[in-house]
Amino acid sequence: MKHLFSLSLLLFSFNVLGEFDTKCSILITKRLQSAEDAYKDAISKINLCNKYDILSVTSFLEEPISKVYITDLIQTYCMFNHEIITLLDKNTSNLSCVHRGLARNDRKFIIKN
Repeated sequence: MKHLFSLSLLLFSFNVLGEFDTKCSILITKRLQSAEDAYKDAISKINLCNKYDILSVTSFLEEPISKVYITDLIQTYCMFNHEIITLLDKNTSNLSCVHRGLARNDRKFIIKN
């Protein structure tokens, strides 16, 4: 009976923690490419991640560029009802959040003259 209880507790723990146990790590760096190409490459990798993955993005680009890219990633891919952590500095910037599964749609503004 004791082993049955331990086994059911263990299975329940995996089920509860299972939603948030995968990490999708992305690096944004410009080695032989421009900052824009590095960002596009990161986006294509993020699109392969699954809903509820912990999205972990590390950028080695200059701070102002990283700030723009990380802000865009938060608005596009992060769930707002979970914690979002960012660290922006001169050398390395980081973002961690829960992936929402699909990118939010871009808003298109129509300007009438």
